[in-house]
Amino acid sequence: MSRPTKDEILAVKTPIVTQARKVRFQDVDAAGTIYFPKVLEYFSDAYVELLGLSGLDVPAILREHRWAAPIAHAEADYLRPLFFGDEAFVDVALARVGTTSVTYGYRIRGGDHQPKSYGSTTHVFVDGKTFKPIPVPDLLRDFLANADSRST
Repeated sequence: MSRPTKDEILAVKTPIVTQARKVRFQDVDAAGTIYFPKVLEYFSDAYVELLGLSGLDVPAILREHRWAAPIAHAEADYLRPLFFGDEAFVDVALARVGTTSVTYGYRIRGGDHQPKSYGSTTHVFVDGKTFKPIPVPDLLRDFLANADSRST
């Protein structure tokens, strides 16, 4: 499964999920700009919101060790700075669903709606006890299929 490109991510008109937030004081470095790993944290927060919107009860799934979805790959590119107090919109822009994994494309837009960063994560679904790969949960697969049909 190929990772989404910059052009694919930035061209999405209707994201699957958009999470609005402010850049907090603890999210910036000494220069006052967003500290680079925080971008991946923002991606992760939007991903967890997407899981909840799909109908998955993630806390119960993890508590009961039904399955997990560790990251096999993560990347981010930075286009323009975000500063303390800035408005940010984190989009889960697209998803590519495989048999046992999903790759998500993300972008972060500022209050001016200009892209500030973009990236992707690939999650592999595994049994919560054995860590052997399992199929992507049907509830998530169906949710993403319906999101895809809305965004095209």
